[in-house]
Amino acid sequence: MDFRQLEAFVNVARYKNFSRAGKALFLSQPTISLHISNLEKELNTPLFDRTSKEVNLTPAGSEFLNYALDMINMKNRAIHNIINSQKKISGSITISASTTPSLVLLPNAIEKYQKIHPEVKFIVEEKSSNAILEDVCSLSSDLGLIGIYVENERFISRHLFDDEMVFVCAQDAPLDGTVDITDIMGYKFISRSDQSATRIELEKMMVDCGYALDLLDNIVESDNMNLIITLVSSGVGISYMSERIFNCYAKIVPIKSFHIKGIQLTRNIHMLTNRRRTLSPAAEDFIKLLLVLKEDL
Repeated sequence: MDFRQLEAFVNVARYKNFSRAGKALFLSQPTISLHISNLEKELNTPLFDRTSKEVNLTPAGSEFLNYALDMINMKNRAIHNIINSQKKISGSITISASTTPSLVLLPNAIEKYQKIHPEVKFIVEEKSSNAILEDVCSLSSDLGLIGIYVENERFISRHLFDDEMVFVCAQDAPLDGTVDITDIMGYKFISRSDQSATRIELEKMMVDCGYALDLLDNIVESDNMNLIITLVSSGVGISYMSERIFNCYAKIVPIKSFHIKGIQLTRNIHMLTNRRRTLSPAAEDFIKLLLVLKEDL
């Protein structure tokens, strides 16, 4: 058993696909298959159930994954601890983030980080909360930026900043300040997708306040913030979003914010990492920067 076999095994488990695992390791599919086959022979047990579409861990494979991660993490820690502290940091950082931290936090953070470590590459994907949790759990992302607090032994969760939600409408709409729930009746809603943590929290609060969810006459569901803003500014409907995001768009688009009586929602933006993952020096440095920048938000 060697580390090449372990890395092949972990990546096949991660991607559920031999070809994608090979691309991640810059190896051919036959080489990946050979590593897995030799590993299964040495352990005398199948580690994957293979189908025509994907491969999945067997019970023995799931148990062995924990040992494989521990061994790879130990190797990475050993290498990390002996490298020269002055060595130039390079590599890539993979981030899965929800809309608010993508627009509010990451642009400034990446700009500052690039000035310190210009050779580091960022891979950022904007996703729903459930997809972010899955990415961090499966090791597809180094870290996740999410609008919910997650209490789970798999994750390390760090609070970054609080974010108030506001309702938004076109600049010429007769909605100002704080309005009654009845004042929005008749307006169409441009809503987030049903996987959005913002939408889930809003609907929960409406139920707690005794409001019927059909008051939100959703004619569009999308997590594309540019589309939502364009539709709102055109008077197609009203929507809701982070106050920080609104403040960014309100400088260039004819929209305004308002509140609905009894509905006040503040979300907590958190940074998630996988407790079992040994982060690269690049990712560790970026996390330290985020924790410093959060003080300015």
